[in-house]
Amino acid sequence: MKRVRVGIVGAGFIAKIHMAAFRQNHQIVDVVGVCAGHRENAERFAKQHGIAHVFDNFEQLCSSPDVDVVDVCTPTSLHDDVILCAVENHKHVICEKPLTGYFGEDMPEVEEVGKISKTHMYEKVKEKVALLEDKIKKANVKFMYAENWVYAPAIEKMKRMLKASDMVCFELRAECSHSGSQATYSRRWKTSGGGSLIRLGSHPIATVIHLKHYEGYVRDGKPIKPKAVLADIANLTKMEALKDKPCYVVSSWQDVEDWSVVILEFEDGSRATVFSTDVSLGGVKNRIELYGSKGMILANITPNNAMVAFAPNESVWGDEYISEKLETKAGYSFPSPDEFWTRGYPQEMADFAMAVLEDRSVLSGFDLAKETMLVMYAAYASAELGKRVFIG
Repeated sequence: MKRVRVGIVGAGFIAKIHMAAFRQNHQIVDVVGVCAGHRENAERFAKQHGIAHVFDNFEQLCSSPDVDVVDVCTPTSLHDDVILCAVENHKHVICEKPLTGYFGEDMPEVEEVGKISKTHMYEKVKEKVALLEDKIKKANVKFMYAENWVYAPAIEKMKRMLKASDMVCFELRAECSHSGSQATYSRRWKTSGGGSLIRLGSHPIATVIHLKHYEGYVRDGKPIKPKAVLADIANLTKMEALKDKPCYVVSSWQDVEDWSVVILEFEDGSRATVFSTDVSLGGVKNRIELYGSKGMILANITPNNAMVAFAPNESVWGDEYISEKLETKAGYSFPSPDEFWTRGYPQEMADFAMAVLEDRSVLSGFDLAKETMLVMYAAYASAELGKRVFIG
């Protein structure tokens, strides 16, 4: 069977995640090359994963005739440049979330970008998204948005139950939280494009949008889209009460938030509430609740109770992986038998590869990336203004 030839841009954490997903789809995917900001990192990555070619830069990778798809696994501040280079070379694109962001490009003299007006950021992000959309459409290539939650088995099952029940979805409640990122670039708006809202919130925000799209398609043949947002953000680790006290969550944020809540209003009047925080101990919490006219559904992506373990001290389980961001292996825990599959990573890459081979659309494409992006920056504007902000 023909295989899609993929070139990976980036050699960090998310590149490893994508590579593992590609490996599980080796019958239809061949990773032919990699590049990174530092060549030695790309060489190390290539050696670890048996990749034949190391490119000097993303321009070289994007122009290679041996690459069909460019997989963007860089920090978000580099997404635009890599995407535009790929589509100019008529390559299909896989892009890790979020699509893009505001990094103070038009105000290079400002170091603390997080202090710039969020309304200004929202307008600039709309311009960026419009440019990317235009270039992708003109190049007639596929854009595949790597939002793995959309492919999680729990979300797939939720959609089937929603369809079977023919119920109206009144409300969605979603969360992505943990105790903070260890990536240094995540500390500053200039390199991350925001804090917990964009870095964590992009998962549940995209997924509630996807679910409402699906509900609309099933009932009326068209998506139900987000209409407005009301949001709040905060830096809870900067509270005066915490000064000089022990803290087990990451607290070294500079000009980005570590807590956010977003209320989305959809065209049909329904609501979704999304929490995304870096102040939550006890491991990653990825969950969505759906409340409808005929029932409710709770999807625990992680953690879930497929397995429950107990140990009196953390040495009992040795080096065996339990779950992401878990601070200790002592006490009760919820080991995931296959966290990778539970989160939808292999299924995501299978859809992307088959879309290229069969020349069809993907479940998670540019429209979802675009709407998620606009909702997040409208939320930043809402938090700054203290009022509801309309999308678009």
